[in-house]
Amino acid sequence: MKTKYLYMLLLAPLLSFAELNIEKVNEALSSIESNKKLSYFSNNKNLLTKLKIKKTASIKKADILLFPKSKSSKKIIIVDSYSKLKENKKSIGAIYVKKGRTQIMFVDERLKKNGLRISNKKYRISECHLNPICFLKLTK
Repeated sequence: MKTKYLYMLLLAPLLSFAELNIEKVNEALSSIESNKKLSYFSNNKNLLTKLKIKKTASIKKADILLFPKSKSSKKIIIVDSYSKLKENKKSIGAIYVKKGRTQIMFVDERLKKNGLRISNKKYRISECHLNPICFLKLTK
């Protein structure tokens, strides 16, 4: 019984730091540009209330889906992990927490393919960065 409480005490600080930096997410999402005004949708209502972007209540009306549960959508998506960004070619970027820090990255080639651009260069990566062999060639 005592070990159960000890585990809870050790995990509590880790879980409290595992949230997204909302200011950073707002900055990144608002820097995505298109010829039209973009609208976002997410099943995570708690996250949507914190974001200062144009939201919609319907998946059908949304231009970009944040952290969708299924892969079958034909919409542009932003995923919640680096591994999902690598495996899902429909995703334009990823927003996730790693080691207590919010990580945000958008793939240049995928943005261009969807008619989007991002003004903030610190969030942009090349498709090559997702492929370890290609990345090794760049560093040599």
